Amino acid sequence: MKIWFFIIFTLIIAFENIFIENILSKIIFLWDTKSVYITSYYSLVTLLGFMSVTLLFFIKEKIYFFLVSFLLLFTYSIELVYKDINSIGFGLNELSLVLNEGDAFALDALITYGISIKKALFILLIFVFIFFVIRKIIVKKKIFMKTKYIMVFLLFAFILAYSITFKTTSATQTRPNIIKFLNTTLYYASNRLYYGEREILHEKATLTEKYQNIILIVDESIGGEYLSINGYGTETTPYLKSIKNYFINLGLASSGANCSAKSNLILMSGIQLAELPDMNNRALKKATIFQYAKNAGYKTHYISGQGLGLKLQNHITQYDLKYIDNFSQLEESYQHKNMPEEDVIVKTVKALNNREKNFIFIVKHGSHFPWEESYPKNERHFLPTLEVSNSLSLDYKLEAVNSYLNSIRYNVDLFFKYFLQEIDFFSKDDTLIIYTSDHGQSILEEGRTSTHCDSTNPPLSQGIVPLILFTNPKDSFLRNIDFKLNSYNHYQLFPTLQTLMGYENISSETIFDEVNIRPQQVFVSGDIFGRVSLQENDISTR
Repeated sequence: MKIWFFIIFTLIIAFENIFIENILSKIIFLWDTKSVYITSYYSLVTLLGFMSVTLLFFIKEKIYFFLVSFLLLFTYSIELVYKDINSIGFGLNELSLVLNEGDAFALDALITYGISIKKALFILLIFVFIFFVIRKIIVKKKIFMKTKYIMVFLLFAFILAYSITFKTTSATQTRPNIIKFLNTTLYYASNRLYYGEREILHEKATLTEKYQNIILIVDESIGGEYLSINGYGTETTPYLKSIKNYFINLGLASSGANCSAKSNLILMSGIQLAELPDMNNRALKKATIFQYAKNAGYKTHYISGQGLGLKLQNHITQYDLKYIDNFSQLEESYQHKNMPEEDVIVKTVKALNNREKNFIFIVKHGSHFPWEESYPKNERHFLPTLEVSNSLSLDYKLEAVNSYLNSIRYNVDLFFKYFLQEIDFFSKDDTLIIYTSDHGQSILEEGRTSTHCDSTNPPLSQGIVPLILFTNPKDSFLRNIDFKLNSYNHYQLFPTLQTLMGYENISSETIFDEVNIRPQQVFVSGDIFGRVSLQENDISTR
């Protein structure tokens, strides 16, 4: 048995070193940065982990062996796919993303990252073949151990590994991968976020509101650098250029985060950068912008081009719905109609069809991957493009960029052509539209196929978004403010909205405040609730 144990043990370590992570370099890093005791403990736990996985091959019962083999292959599949996409693998942030947005974008992810999935399956086929041969030899020679001893050893190794996960708040994970995956899942399950009532808002607006209608449009995956009104070389926004007197372009802004759910929550809750990481879940407890709008006398509307039916997303809960007078999402899966995001446009027209003050929070379907599905074929202006079935690949960057540019021209430029006409914006002098995106977009940058949501050292393009104020040319308030191009961020929008609604003594910075010589333009990546590391990324260094 000893020889076969050694062979399997060596193969598993070799496999993880080649395809997952260089274990020796991790130990050397700990040796250089931590104490000898921490390094020794990590090394011991890692060794026991690999020994426990090796013992799984000596389980006699077929059903138990099948179950653990399935779990082993499943966790390796997940890790290999994510390793190819983001270069760091599957962790707590990735698990959170899957659980928060998997329902909406699972099929899109399968199409976009098909090449990464195929690579992982090819590697696993080789892995499976080798270990199938070894397993056959073990069965033939009847080299087995009692299952209960193996499971006790595995449990012991898992507990020791979890102690490291718990102590480092999931920042440090041990190997092998199956134990890392189980640790990540357990850590996520045991660190659930607050879910309950929002704090009651007693504050009232004391000043006269600036506008009868305030519309905040949060687009999906729009990189501010790709708009030609922001200096991009290809003409992606010709319509917006033609109506430049009807908006104030604030240029490139930094998003709150590089992931949809987090950015939308930052915009909705007003949590500030200085309050992150949000260890006490304040973003899920404090009064939302809808509560402030209602206390200022506005009728509140939430219109989504992403959500389906009553399935909530972006950290909105049933407790938030009591402060939203008109909650509207898609009744069927998104599809192209007579105009870009027709459902959103029609519902906005309906929401404005009253004599009340209206605050409308719009979440657009936008330009989420796969981009070829985000616009009709007859709107292809830039060629060549990806095919609908194509996965993102470094070999087709030109095609990928063109597909994205077509998507922007349709979902931003053409959208506003219809949207502004349909809501009769040009004849209104009491309506303000604030337009931005939840996050930016990286297109095959730094050898990565991920487009957003990278938790560690993301390309800065993932946090660069547009910021535009649509307003009447005779607007006596906004037109008299000396705005500075490329100087703003998402964290300023909540207090800006408070000011527009008539609140005073706002403690946080708004877009109306004087801009410093070097304005703060930072987005965060990682977990905003502090369950794992959170990283600040300054787009001004780009």
